[in-house]
Amino acid sequence: MILIFDLFQTLAEVLSMDFNRGLKPLWEEHYKDKCSFEEIKAYGEELFVHMQSLHGQGLEFPFVRDELPLYAKKFGGDVVNMSIEEEAVFLGRCNEEKVYDGLPAMLEHFEKEGIPMFVLSNSGFREGALWLMLDSLGIGKYFEKVWSSADFGKVKPSAEFFDMAVEEILERYPECTKEDILFTGDTYETDIKGAHNAGLKTAWINRNGAPDINNIATYQLRDITELRKHHIV
Repeated sequence: MILIFDLFQTLAEVLSMDFNRGLKPLWEEHYKDKCSFEEIKAYGEELFVHMQSLHGQGLEFPFVRDELPLYAKKFGGDVVNMSIEEEAVFLGRCNEEKVYDGLPAMLEHFEKEGIPMFVLSNSGFREGALWLMLDSLGIGKYFEKVWSSADFGKVKPSAEFFDMAVEEILERYPECTKEDILFTGDTYETDIKGAHNAGLKTAWINRNGAPDINNIATYQLRDITELRKHHIV
């Protein structure tokens, strides 16, 4: 079996999220002499609405490539060109996360069993930043590859996003087929529908007992560690 995981609320529990925690240091370093924090904060909220609109069209709004240049266009100055490390710091300021109880032990077990593991995430932050986040949580070492929609340009449930990952996985493991891949995620519309439409088996982390209205989840879990407890993997 080969495992692909969603990231946020699947591997990493988001305890709090506030984009302005990342935006304020950016403003202090690059825009303090050009606008007030309230002005850049309000513009950030406008861009968040724009991002939601793009997501509704199946498109991503990458933070470094697309959003940062808009702040320079709006307020003046040079476009901020963040390294992967700086992007990871920005992400870390915005989000407070922890791994779910029992997850590291489960991943360690799967690694010892020789099960390949990957991450496919909807995020405006690039793959490298997400991997540094996983490293900071102590679990990055378990994954062969992390894919971010920020790099691909489309978001789940886009079949193309899933297909890209599956194609690369099967190139690495030519003895396997799509039927050997299990996708695990917490969001029904993006994770489970998207993976199902791409022809993958799915494990839905359904913490609230919501109905599987389309009857498409191969497995339903209340906790990610049930992948091992129930011998799904």
